[in-house]
Amino acid sequence: MTRRLLGLFARRPEAGRVKTRLAASIGAGPAAVLYEAMLLDIADQHARSDHDLALWYTPDDAEPWFREHLPAVYRRLAQRGPDLASRMRVFFQVHADEGYDRIVLRGTDSPSLPAERVEEAFHALDDADLVVCPDLDGGYNLIGLCAPCDAILDIPMSTASVLEQTLARAEREGLRTQSLEAHHDVDTIHDLERLAGDIDATRAPRTARFIRESVRPRRH
Repeated sequence: MTRRLLGLFARRPEAGRVKTRLAASIGAGPAAVLYEAMLLDIADQHARSDHDLALWYTPDDAEPWFREHLPAVYRRLAQRGPDLASRMRVFFQVHADEGYDRIVLRGTDSPSLPAERVEEAFHALDDADLVVCPDLDGGYNLIGLCAPCDAILDIPMSTASVLEQTLARAEREGLRTQSLEAHHDVDTIHDLERLAGDIDATRAPRTARFIRESVRPRRH
């Protein structure tokens, strides 16, 4: 019997420490408000899931904030490592050591990611070793593995070639790979305008409220 776990990586919402690229356009305070809205909406989207849930937080002293604001179904763990790649390696190794063989990590920058995408990721791991949901900026907003593979994470993160390098490493390691339909994160003002056009107020009420009060939808 397979054991499934969905993990989220998150930072305590603080002005000047989250969504810094977006903050250059809308200000550090509003960017932090938006980040908190997206984080809490995404956490709620999975709170009734039938798989186990884990929230990996940073900084180290942020646990009280997450204990107060997130649904109690999330196990809370502090992120470990000097950079994102090393923290992701720890994430997959820890949960694999616990006996999970379907491990998915979702970002907290894509509140409009369709609900079915996470389930698609778990199902994909029945036939693949690696599954990714590409982001429109060259990265990915979801990654899943059946077992740890440090090689695919031993690359510079937050660049336009993350997805390309990840898939190349996976091929080199002989991993069976499946890519889901691409979606978008929210890193820039253009991303926020795009989000205004596809946000679902039922699934992401806090984010929708922020957009309603602050953003005009982008015309495609």
